[in-house]
Amino acid sequence: MTLTRRRKEFLSKIVKIYKKTGEPVHYATVAQSLAVSKWTAYDVLRELEKEGLLTMEYAINREDRLPGRSQVLFRPTPLAMRLSEIEEAENLPGEDWLLVKKRLLSVFDNIKNLGAKKIIDELLEEMQTIEKPITYSAYTITLLTAYLYSLGSRGIHLVESFLHPAPKPELILSLFAGTVLGVAMKSMKEAMTAKLASKIGVFQRHVSEFSRNERKLLVNFLGENLQRVTI
Repeated sequence: MTLTRRRKEFLSKIVKIYKKTGEPVHYATVAQSLAVSKWTAYDVLRELEKEGLLTMEYAINREDRLPGRSQVLFRPTPLAMRLSEIEEAENLPGEDWLLVKKRLLSVFDNIKNLGAKKIIDELLEEMQTIEKPITYSAYTITLLTAYLYSLGSRGIHLVESFLHPAPKPELILSLFAGTVLGVAMKSMKEAMTAKLASKIGVFQRHVSEFSRNERKLLVNFLGENLQRVTI
């Protein structure tokens, strides 16, 4: 699918409005945001609808002077939302990603003093409110790295030994997550194993849907995590 720069601009704007309100968007609202005529906005949004990126809906305008008059609204499809997330990730490193990295890598500065368990508990609590896939995945990587640290240098060196030869970013991420889960199962800590398994399941699903750039971004982040905790 190839989108012109103009269509991307309209799609980005309507997705941004939709994320803020959670409601389908009137084409006049998009027109006002982009400083174009409402008819221009309507035509472009209909083109995006034909591409499967928007769905058109009708709703009664209760504020209109003519009772029962409907208005045309547009809602981004799941494909549009996914393209928006990919575009954001491919434009990284941006301010948001750098802040996420700074926050997560900083946990290892105090891990010796606070202990891995406290760090893990804090990460698990913060993850309850995280929805953005790339951020959730970064938290998962940090969580799993902290857990490896709690088991000593052997687990960390084991992961490092087989990550580098892996040919694809998605394979590296999957091997990392699977190895940590395997180590957790052997440690016989059932409560922690269940928590990690839950997070890893979501993480693996995100990895399968990420673009190559997103996966490479996370692999590099994983490398930084391991460097911070190498004993």
